[in-house]
Amino acid sequence: MQWEDGKVQSESMDLVREADKRYDSGNELYPKDIESEVINKVRAFDKIFPRRTRPSSRAAFLFRSDGEPLWKNEFEKVLRETNDLLAETSEKGPFFCGDRFTAADVAWAPFLERYAAQLPCFHDGLDPKCETTYPHLYAWYEAMEKQVPEYSCKVQGDASSWRKVLKMAGYGNAGVPPLVSERMDNAHEKESAPLTEEAAQKQQMIWDDYSNARPW
Repeated sequence: MQWEDGKVQSESMDLVREADKRYDSGNELYPKDIESEVINKVRAFDKIFPRRTRPSSRAAFLFRSDGEPLWKNEFEKVLRETNDLLAETSEKGPFFCGDRFTAADVAWAPFLERYAAQLPCFHDGLDPKCETTYPHLYAWYEAMEKQVPEYSCKVQGDASSWRKVLKMAGYGNAGVPPLVSERMDNAHEKESAPLTEEAAQKQQMIWDDYSNARPW
């Protein structure tokens, strides 16, 4: 990306830091008093997410080189360690740096968002949003969707779309493994059910929170 002054950058987190410097959003992504903590939480991603997986811009950290999904215990290790990382500051709040939404959440969000939609399609009983198994990770998902309206209203992808990209990865032109395809269909049926009145009201409240500060 080229900024208006001619500066060129390509790394995503470099862009996040530069945008944080240039534009006042009212919420610093690298607060000075916890800047080192933010950076360490960003770096922790590389240590926790699985390595030696098939590269993909839309289905990363999911498939082995033979096109099959990673083993269930490999995914569980990632989710468990992510949950433990969030637990370190859970007494202060649900985000990676406690009660403050920072660049650490920006760094992790795209991958955790995809995992929430995609992992249940790979193995039975594999749900990143399971409150019992991963309470701190569950709290993070809830906070992102309910406390950061900019994310849930404009940035967050929908689960159905993230599942569809699985057909472009894995087996490639041969599709996805049969069990994965079956679980994708089951997930679609559940999501097709009408919203409850309570769920619809919650969604409207989040949108109102987002739109009220933006007259356009």
